[in-house]
Amino acid sequence: SSKDTSKKVTLSQDHIDSTPSNETLVESEKENNKNVISYQTGTSSVQTSVSGGRETEKAKRRENKAQISNNLNNVKVPQFYYPYGKPVINSNRDEHLQKALQEIGKLEDGKAYKQHMKSITKACDLPMYWKALLFHGSGGEKQGYITKDSFTAMWKRVFLPCHDEAARFVKLAAKPDCNYLEEDDFFILIQDIVDSHPGLTFLQEAPEFHSRYINTVIARIFYSVNRSWSGRVTISELRKSSFLQTLCVLEQEDDINQIMDFFSYEHFYVIYCKFWELDKDHDLYISREDLARHNDHAISAKVIDRIFSGSVIKGSSLKEGRMSYPEFVWFLMSEEDKKHPTSIEYWFRCMDLDGDGVISMYEMEYFYDEQMQKMESLGIEKLPFEDCLCQMLDLVRPKVSGKITLADLKNCKMANIFFDTFFNLDKFLDHEQRDPFANARDFDSDVSEPSDWEKYAAEEYEILVAEEGSNDQEEIQYEDDFEPDDEDLIQQELKRVQQSNNAQFLDSNNKEDDIYDFSSNNLGY
Repeated sequence: SSKDTSKKVTLSQDHIDSTPSNETLVESEKENNKNVISYQTGTSSVQTSVSGGRETEKAKRRENKAQISNNLNNVKVPQFYYPYGKPVINSNRDEHLQKALQEIGKLEDGKAYKQHMKSITKACDLPMYWKALLFHGSGGEKQGYITKDSFTAMWKRVFLPCHDEAARFVKLAAKPDCNYLEEDDFFILIQDIVDSHPGLTFLQEAPEFHSRYINTVIARIFYSVNRSWSGRVTISELRKSSFLQTLCVLEQEDDINQIMDFFSYEHFYVIYCKFWELDKDHDLYISREDLARHNDHAISAKVIDRIFSGSVIKGSSLKEGRMSYPEFVWFLMSEEDKKHPTSIEYWFRCMDLDGDGVISMYEMEYFYDEQMQKMESLGIEKLPFEDCLCQMLDLVRPKVSGKITLADLKNCKMANIFFDTFFNLDKFLDHEQRDPFANARDFDSDVSEPSDWEKYAAEEYEILVAEEGSNDQEEIQYEDDFEPDDEDLIQQELKRVQQSNNAQFLDSNNKEDDIYDFSSNNLGY
């Protein structure tokens, strides 16, 4: 019908109007593409802006570094490290050299022998006992004398680059191209002291003791000076020690026993006698059993095992079960003066079983068990480990509870009581019987007192001298009380008979011979 056809026409027209044309689709696609492009270009612009910012930051950093480097180049930082001493502007080195050359020029043929070195050393304004080192450094040991040229060469090699006393001493005594001193580098110096010091003239008659005394002095030098335990004395260590000052005092003091540091003969005598008592076969080595006899077996057996294990001093002889004489010097000085820094380090190494730098409660109990066994065998009331531990922690006051470090022991100032508790029963009992406030008074007193080692050496030396005096007196009395031996009696009787025979022979000249007179040489037949 006409109505239906009209509806179809309107519907078709509406459909045509509602469906987009191709042009419309193309335009819409273009708009979408524009939006996408605009978004993409926006993100790319953001990315380029970020990357550009990073590059600018890097460039700024480079500029800042360049400016800092330029500023550092322009600023002159003053030198603060002088390994050979700080240079002195107004130095008299050239003047001293000229004076020394004048002294050499006064000698015959311009040759200076060893006996001339004292005046040459004084002309250089150096300590007198440097004379052997100057002679050796100038080639005197090879030629037997030195000249102006050899002395000048030595002076330029040693005194021009070195600006302080410690650096010059090391440069002069050390081996070529070495900045440290080993044990054998001190031998020339100590031998010259033995030969020329007025307090050691009696040693000239006993040359066999020269090496013993020299080894003792060298061991004591390394014990006090070589704080790094390396076996090499550096310039810094020598500069911090009192060795060079003691060497200057040695020139002024005629009594060698007044020099308590390093050179005292009385101290050497005590050390060597103690070693000689333990060394049964006198081969200058002591065994583990020999060391256990020291001071009537006062030292703990576990400590002796630790010493001979090589954990304290790295010596080849200790690994073989023998202790040399220099190692015994370290042991004895550490045993008798546990307040010395080297002694504290010595015994700390003994107690630190695992080498972690801390003494734990287990390690303290390990060493204290033997002390309790000794107390029980002697019938002494035992102090339980728990009580002992509380006392030691209160004594040391470590920073970390239950763990004692080397710094804790050095700061507490009573390390001797701590170590004696675990190592030496006799000294531990002495501390227990002593006034508990005595140690505090000793620490607070401002009066400088002799060290524990000096007190021990003085007491032992008096005992040794008294024993030798009593032995000599006994020998004299023994000889006086002894009856004349048979040989003396025979000689006296023969003399008496001969005198009587001579008298009777003179009387026989005045009378006739008698066949019954047997006193004359003529027996009558």
